[in-house]
Amino acid sequence: MGPSQPDIVMIMTDQHAARIMGCAGDDFAQTPALDRLAARGLRFENCYCPSPLCVPSRMAFLTGLEPHHSGVLSNDNYLPSDIPTIAHALACAGYDCHLVGRMHFYGPDQTHGFSQRPIGDIGASYPGGTAPDIGDLTNGRGNRGPELAFSGAGETSYQAYDLAVAAEAERSLAALKEQRARTGKPFFLLISLFCPHPPYIARRSDFEEFETVLPGPRLPQPEQEHPSIAAWRKAGRTAEISDAARKKSRAAYYGLVRMVDDIVGRIAAALEGRENTVTIYTSDHGESLGERGLWWKSTMYDESAKVPLIIRAPDLPSDEIDQRVVSLMDLSATILRWAEAEALPGHIGRDLRDLDDWPDTITSSYYGGLMNIEINDIRHRMIRDGRYKLMWFDGAPPLLFDLQADPDELHDLSQDPSHAERLSHLTRKLQARWYPKAIAAAQGINAKRVSVIRDWVRKTNPPEPMRWVDPDKRRNRYE
Repeated sequence: MGPSQPDIVMIMTDQHAARIMGCAGDDFAQTPALDRLAARGLRFENCYCPSPLCVPSRMAFLTGLEPHHSGVLSNDNYLPSDIPTIAHALACAGYDCHLVGRMHFYGPDQTHGFSQRPIGDIGASYPGGTAPDIGDLTNGRGNRGPELAFSGAGETSYQAYDLAVAAEAERSLAALKEQRARTGKPFFLLISLFCPHPPYIARRSDFEEFETVLPGPRLPQPEQEHPSIAAWRKAGRTAEISDAARKKSRAAYYGLVRMVDDIVGRIAAALEGRENTVTIYTSDHGESLGERGLWWKSTMYDESAKVPLIIRAPDLPSDEIDQRVVSLMDLSATILRWAEAEALPGHIGRDLRDLDDWPDTITSSYYGGLMNIEINDIRHRMIRDGRYKLMWFDGAPPLLFDLQADPDELHDLSQDPSHAERLSHLTRKLQARWYPKAIAAAQGINAKRVSVIRDWVRKTNPPEPMRWVDPDKRRNRYE
């Protein structure tokens, strides 16, 4: 433990699309706090999640292991407690590690190396557990087209949770700062929010900012579509979304981003004047929000797979945009290097400060398992290699895009003879140490295990000692 080790404060949200920030060029997003952070720090333009789904993405960030290596393939899977996380490694390097808020841990281990977690998750601690009670707003919760009809202005327990997390984060930050001044012990504070995740219900003051001015999606639904994307669209029942529901849902989402930005501003204010401090903002995956007629996450289009990443640190430039292709696992590797901690076994991330010979290559994988959308287990993998992106589907044709010439990913090059060699090269690179048949077998075993756990949860109602429960469920109402 030494004075050179910075304090590290990280804010992670759930489902914040990288493009929906003022500093990312969105003319309608109201994100002054994030814009200020970007002006004082470094914003990464091409940061991707390890999986466009909450639990696999978060566990990959924490462990540096891809989902098929940790075994966390879907939102139903536990992270084994014998897989170390960055919290374990940081604590070994002398850090006091606090987690305030959401992390989507499943199972009895709700800390995974963090010494303190004053507020646990708002969601269930086990697959099959009961969802938060939001009363009359329950119809708006979910990931299918019909739920969007219930979007709009209102107050929910999810908003209350994030505000409770913000208040507790301010208290924890004050105590940790005092401890650092008194003992010299550095800290890692991970503040994790639920919003702007659905339901698309925002406070009236936030919703009204966008209700009448926000335009519709920029990218239309394609006339012809890849069969896997079409199957996902059908499972999500997006054809049932009315224009009114689409408009309300988009306005509410922008309103939730506005609320999140308010919280970021509160944390940033509490960090003013601290020189040896790293401040990070990111999210676990993106949100389609109607682009291409798609919603939610779970695809490899940039709307879903890209995440915001802004870092303010003493040894990074300010008011600059980094165009390298990076991953959330690079972020966790960088956090360990800042802390002078040992690398985790198998961690595939790279220190973002290593500018020489950056490979500009990342992978992301998706295996299904999203809440109330029922689809068969899939093996969908993406590689972004410089300007090119390859989407590979087990049992279906691939998609290949040149993001420099075609940033909207509209023109598939996989059947273009002039790109045949590139397609072959990227396919080999994507499939290196990734074995779909073995993963399919693991998915079958996982499904049987999860079925038993769900039955056990239903019949025994196990205790959830760290779960946050809204003290005032009456707040759940439309405004």
